[in-house]
Amino acid sequence: MLKSLSSQTFSAFFRILLVVAGIALLSVAMRDPVFISVSGRESVIIPTDTLGRSQVKFYSYRDRAGEELRFILGRDSEGNVHAALDACERCYIYHKGYISSHGYLVCKWCGNRYKLQAMESGLASCVPVKLPIQVMEQRVKIKPADLEHNRALF
Repeated sequence: MLKSLSSQTFSAFFRILLVVAGIALLSVAMRDPVFISVSGRESVIIPTDTLGRSQVKFYSYRDRAGEELRFILGRDSEGNVHAALDACERCYIYHKGYISSHGYLVCKWCGNRYKLQAMESGLASCVPVKLPIQVMEQRVKIKPADLEHNRALF
């Protein structure tokens, strides 16, 4: 009797421990990204030599009105650089944006996941808003006007 009771207690304790560990891992995975501040009047130039394959970096740009406009640069598994605003066409009204996870963008509102090389296609109505960029060797050039054009998403 005592042996079976301690076995049941251990089993219940182990299940609770697994649940707590799962919640802790999920909360770490859903942590907000760190944004790198960038600026520029005529253009925003960002070096991409430190952007690895399947890696995403988050950036913020303040326009002349002081509004923070957030965007993402990611290099897919083939080495191509992609850019999107930190907002999607549907979920932007919730002002949640994205996180990155193992070469994917993940919408923090609806949970849809996008491979970097296919993020322009999206899923259902949740589609990352593409940001036009000019790739120049190990740098990316972004026009502030392209960021400001979508100010309403933030």
